[in-house]
Amino acid sequence: MEKLDHEADEAGSTVEIVLCPDVYPISPVHAGDEKVGAVFKLIGEADFSVVNFEIPLTDRGVAVPKLLNIKASPSAAEGLSSLGFSVASLANNHAGDYGWDGLLDTRRALEAQSIEVVGMGETLAEALSPVVTSVKSKRIGVIAFSCLAPAGFGASSTRPGIACLQVTTGYELDPGYQMEEPGDSGCITIRTRVRDQDIAAACEAVREAKKSCDCLIASVHWGFGSTEALAEYQEPLARALIDAGADVIHGHHPHAIQAVGFYQEKPVIFSANVLIGQQVLLPASDQVHEIWRAMSDEGFVTRLHFGAQGVRDIEIVPTVLNERRLPEIAPPEVAGRIYERLSRLSAVRGGAVRRVEGRIIVSSR
Repeated sequence: MEKLDHEADEAGSTVEIVLCPDVYPISPVHAGDEKVGAVFKLIGEADFSVVNFEIPLTDRGVAVPKLLNIKASPSAAEGLSSLGFSVASLANNHAGDYGWDGLLDTRRALEAQSIEVVGMGETLAEALSPVVTSVKSKRIGVIAFSCLAPAGFGASSTRPGIACLQVTTGYELDPGYQMEEPGDSGCITIRTRVRDQDIAAACEAVREAKKSCDCLIASVHWGFGSTEALAEYQEPLARALIDAGADVIHGHHPHAIQAVGFYQEKPVIFSANVLIGQQVLLPASDQVHEIWRAMSDEGFVTRLHFGAQGVRDIEIVPTVLNERRLPEIAPPEVAGRIYERLSRLSAVRGGAVRRVEGRIIVSSR
């Protein structure tokens, strides 16, 4: 029997952490169904868990100008305490859809369910502050950022909001290609990078946060779309945050399964898709519904163990959304598809995917 790193440690010496992707509950979620309950049992039995909470829970606020505004009643938070979430990031492109009032209401609704909130604040300094929790004598920290920054979302020294990293975009034209294939979008390369001052501020926040914790999780809302493609800025950002002290990159936003990579033997989860996807049940424009139709129902939660050797092997637990857009443990054929996709994508990002007694394990190559 192959032993994972955490299994070789002494009993009780490791902290089990579960990382969850996006959740969009529009009404109270009950895990009474056996298949749904199995997913939340896994989350609840972990020592610590992190989730990206991506829908405002508010009856107040004014919709800010953007492609899509979503919200649910604060009553949708009822029962979230039973699902096992420890910390929720609000640093994303929907938490501020109804302004600061909506953000405050969401934080209050989550805190009332004993879920700590990170990635937002009255000022940028507060938004960049980590949540640090003592678990089994280890200090586990979470700091959160969003690279998707709709106008007015970002906190500053004088304005409340979320912790935003501004990404600049340029378009590089291949003139030879364009002359021979005019009108073909393949002649354009999209160049993206995080602004120097923003990445410097993020790295400084990570360095400060690491001083107060043993394991630091950087939760980052980044990327785009519903495909396996990454934006150019993502890997350099992940490397910079790890160099500054992050032990794990918890990435989310793309509505598709993407690679699990490693840098300096530390895991980078680029996207695990969605855990609760009920936003598609809300009214929206035809354009938005077209976007929603491209989204996959397949995803995963990530189990990892932090111990004397840091974070080593991680386990991927495949999930699939049911008709109520709630997660179930993926059946074998879906799990097989997820395994094959992760194997292919992770191999070029420093991750080796293998099966160990029916589990999907990813480790540094």
